[in-house]
Amino acid sequence: MLSYYIKLGLKRLGETPVLTLLILMAMALGIAVSVTMLALHHAMAYNPAEEKSGRLFAVQLAAYGNDMETWGEEDGLPIQVTHRDAMNLRESTIPLRQTPMFRMALTLESHRQDMPPSADFVVRVADRDFFEMFGVNFVYGGPWDKTIDLDTARVAVINQSVNEYAFGGGNNVGKILLMNETEYRVVGITEDSNPLPRYYDLTSGAYPITPDSVFIPYSLAPQLESFPNGNISGWAAEPVNEFADLLQTEFVWQVYWVELPDAQAVAAYRDYLAGYVDQQQQLGRFQNGQARGHIRDVQQWLTYNRVIKDDNRVMVGLSFMFLLVCLVNTVGLLLARFLRRMNETGVRRALGASKLQIFQQYITEVSLLGLLGGGAGLLLSMVGLWGIRSLYTQYATIAYLDATMVAAAVAISLASSLIAGTYPAYRVCAAQPSLFLKAQ
Repeated sequence: MLSYYIKLGLKRLGETPVLTLLILMAMALGIAVSVTMLALHHAMAYNPAEEKSGRLFAVQLAAYGNDMETWGEEDGLPIQVTHRDAMNLRESTIPLRQTPMFRMALTLESHRQDMPPSADFVVRVADRDFFEMFGVNFVYGGPWDKTIDLDTARVAVINQSVNEYAFGGGNNVGKILLMNETEYRVVGITEDSNPLPRYYDLTSGAYPITPDSVFIPYSLAPQLESFPNGNISGWAAEPVNEFADLLQTEFVWQVYWVELPDAQAVAAYRDYLAGYVDQQQQLGRFQNGQARGHIRDVQQWLTYNRVIKDDNRVMVGLSFMFLLVCLVNTVGLLLARFLRRMNETGVRRALGASKLQIFQQYITEVSLLGLLGGGAGLLLSMVGLWGIRSLYTQYATIAYLDATMVAAAVAISLASSLIAGTYPAYRVCAAQPSLFLKAQ
């Protein structure tokens, strides 16, 4: 019976092409706007850490003085730490893994004659644990030895893009990479990866276009001569003439993450931070009324840093209100469409068709309209997302439809068509067939 309803529904759609087109346009516009905003919100709400989200924690310290009431975020906690605190925190044995980190922009030189020097690659300075904590996959080689985190060696892990730029691709573990005219021995080559939002370092935006391309040991920090490429904040004026000066200041410019496998480790690390703050206060630091340490897991960190802006939520709400307006218009168009066929409905009722059968026929027709409108809406939403990518560079890497959003679009289109079509179908089915026959 369903196949008959579908065949009849398709035939009816072709009988009134103008009215059918108006209905499809109304549904397509509503679905396109709502799916576009929903897709953007869905991408921004994604947690790349997935199953490790509850094990990875960002560390915050209220490390400022001069009896300041507050500094940093609204709760008095900066999202970065000083180099001094990062070095001290590395001594804790409580975390399963831990790493400080910051970004640099160094000039790479290629061994290929056709490639000029480039400063387009992001260099991340971190400890070895970074790779396991944040799920970096290796194609060749692996991370540097754990002892290098303490002893220092000029080694580097590069991604496939840098490998192609510097060497032309292939297994180049053991070869020399030149950065700022300094030699680094390649120990590993990773897949190109750019988790978005880049939850482990939100200091320069959650959706950077350029991925981390080169990794060098954090133990090299005292030997580096270039300033970090990122946010540097300070609560007091301190002279900084060169990078070595920055290491000794109270400026916050590094991010610190720890991996705590269970609740016991979380509690122990919180106690450790409380003890660390007390210790630093005795040394004359952390002289403020909110001196404390705090940790947040990945989901809490994304929320805390407002990765999803309130404006985005408002836009999603407005888009569904627009969809509702489109549905109201669709109800009127469907009612006009069905009322034009009341005589036909009366004849079918007189010949023995039940109200339920008539209702099923109209709902099938409405569902076909919903699928067609949903398909058109999907195409329009792709155009809308393309426009967002073109106008707003921060969304250039995330404004796409994935399988989840395609399924959501189909569900929204079917639900919308059923909501819009139920009343017109019921209105026609509830009427007395004798009235139609008399009119005819």
